[in-house]
Amino acid sequence: MLNELFQANPISGMLLTIGCYWVGQMIYDKTKWTILQPILTSSVVIIFFLIYAEIPYDIYYKQNVVLIYILPLTAVVLAVPLYRNLSVLRKHMLPILAGITSGTIVTMMAIVVIGRLIGTDKNILISMLPKSATNPIAIEVSAIIGGIPSLTVSFVVVTGIFGGVFGPELLKLMRVKNEVAKGIALGSMSHAVGTARAFKEGEVEGSMSSLAMAIAGTLTAVLSPIIALLF
Repeated sequence: MLNELFQANPISGMLLTIGCYWVGQMIYDKTKWTILQPILTSSVVIIFFLIYAEIPYDIYYKQNVVLIYILPLTAVVLAVPLYRNLSVLRKHMLPILAGITSGTIVTMMAIVVIGRLIGTDKNILISMLPKSATNPIAIEVSAIIGGIPSLTVSFVVVTGIFGGVFGPELLKLMRVKNEVAKGIALGSMSHAVGTARAFKEGEVEGSMSSLAMAIAGTLTAVLSPIIALLF
């Protein structure tokens, strides 16, 4: 019954996504608990709802096509705070580029080394390589280097949620206080979700995170085919 009602309305999936995120945001605003980040709580609720109602993921995906189309376009908005903080970017240009580049390379090499040490399947390792890039880049890169795009999407989502939820807390634990450093770390490792969290920390953090996300994505697209040759 619930399944039929859901599929009868072509925007049910979109309403579910928006509604769950809105509720998740309200819960987070009330509690301020890191573990209750809206991206995490809304994802959990949606997953359990789809399982309970026996709604195929393909149906849910198709009903969110408007949001999926709009999402990449919203990246243009990130240029505004970046423009406001151009002075910060100019001042720290070399450390920023060095940090993003080294972080991207170390992350990808760690996947290769650790994966081979524990005997991870080659296809899984290749699918993991672009996990710190945004989904549009990660999916294309995964397909090009012989990975499994659907599996790559899962790694990207998990990476983003983990970084968005625990990233700032880990940085505090490591006593990283510099605004630029925090933004670079979140953007280069946790892409869009990390950037969204970075903006909650401050405008400088968000600006640097959006820059890091773009550069790290480009580096991932360039380096992944090269590193994949190591397998």
